[in-house]
Amino acid sequence: MGKDRLDEPLDLHNYSTWKLRFQLLCAELGYSRALLQAPIAEADVIISDKVKSVMAKNVKNHHLETINRAANAKAAWDALAATFASTCNTRKVALRQELSDFKMANEDGRARQAVWQGKTGG
Repeated sequence: MGKDRLDEPLDLHNYSTWKLRFQLLCAELGYSRALLQAPIAEADVIISDKVKSVMAKNVKNHHLETINRAANAKAAWDALAATFASTCNTRKVALRQELSDFKMANEDGRARQAVWQGKTGG
């Protein structure tokens, strides 16, 4: 890949590793500050625009609008983080519900087995 591209762009299921790799890429390019604070000086605005460009090169197409709508690189960074934080929390809730359903089904299965064993004398 080019010096401003990661091997794997941000997609739906790789945010945690993409985030780390993108931070390292920005550090290598000298752009880390743009992810941490909104631009103040004109030089900061230029770097922020460069980071948004690099970010756009490192995401799948369905994330481009999030970057494009952001006023600066920090806003884009925060918007992506918020998107994946809510996705992660939603997934946790869904997994908890699945676990609860599984436990209930397992307990129900044990109850049925006990009734069956009682009826058959086993």
